[in-house]
Amino acid sequence: MNSVEEVYRSGWPWLRKYSKTLQIGATISGNFLFLKNAGYSMEKTAMLSAVMLGGVTLLCFFSRQRKINARDLIVITGCNSGLGYSLAMHCRAQGAVVLGGMRKASASTASNSNTAVKALENKGVIVHHLDITNEQSTQDFREKIKKLLEERQLVLRALVNNAGVMTFGEFEWQTQDLAEYQINTNLLGTMRITRELMPILRKNNSRIIVISSHCADEPLPGISIYGATKAALHAWTTSLRVEISKYGVEVVSFVPGGFVTESNIMKRQRLHFDEMRKHMSDEAKQFYGNYFNRYAEYFSLDSIMKDEDNVKVLSDPKIYETFDNALLDIYPSTVYKCEPWRYFFYRILFKSTPRWIRDRLVQRFVVVPPWQPNE
Repeated sequence: MNSVEEVYRSGWPWLRKYSKTLQIGATISGNFLFLKNAGYSMEKTAMLSAVMLGGVTLLCFFSRQRKINARDLIVITGCNSGLGYSLAMHCRAQGAVVLGGMRKASASTASNSNTAVKALENKGVIVHHLDITNEQSTQDFREKIKKLLEERQLVLRALVNNAGVMTFGEFEWQTQDLAEYQINTNLLGTMRITRELMPILRKNNSRIIVISSHCADEPLPGISIYGATKAALHAWTTSLRVEISKYGVEVVSFVPGGFVTESNIMKRQRLHFDEMRKHMSDEAKQFYGNYFNRYAEYFSLDSIMKDEDNVKVLSDPKIYETFDNALLDIYPSTVYKCEPWRYFFYRILFKSTPRWIRDRLVQRFVVVPPWQPNE
């Protein structure tokens, strides 16, 4: 499947959207027949069925969604690849005007970035440079949004804070620059662009969708700094939602699940390991020995991500359906999660088991090369 429309249609979105209603409706019909056959009077059977029908009516009422129209502007940061690229394509396919913020590519990802820009522009997505860690860049991006709104008479429907970076590696290995790189982008950069656009968001009664991660709730080894930024982002999002709801701005979190091999988020990982190796002390090199080399080779993912020019939309249709709920629900939830059953059960076990069991489960969840002292 080459287009986001094909991926989206393959997921039977109508059936997923109304599956709960259909299930409850079938349950009401079944209960009605059961109660009638069990000898209950027609009055009692009708009353119980009416109660259940009322519940379905309330469910449908609070599940209502807005419609995307041609005057809706949706702003998405971090559209170079992966989730941001896919959501930009998806929103454009639904008829919205989409402004995609893209950071200037490094030498290692330039080819991929150029391919993404061309593909987005061919579908009608407006692409504009955005470095959320740079104040001038965010101000220029704000002016671009204001110009679009005025010239085309648009309404800013949503800001999707998607831009983010991740570096694999144990905490001691990661340099201060790598730590600040993740903090400045994932946390402070998201805050910066949101603050810059807040007057426009208030004026348009917009929705802020913050892309979160399972790591916000369940920190994992190897990405401790990334997890810390997502946990801080979750706390900020929770506070922000309460603060600005009175101004007519809604804030929700969207957890899209795992899709590392379909994203560019680890394209620079080998360079990051080179930087870690360069700044590692002699004592650390001697202590970790070949373990660091095996770890670095394992997480470089060269064998998985060979084609730098092959930019594709994410292949899981449930991601788009869950995102649509986060974007369009009239009465939004605070968090929207798209997760496989494996994640769901692991998450329950992480929270309900003793610490020593939880730590073993985490080691099973995050597979890394085994530690062998004195290797």
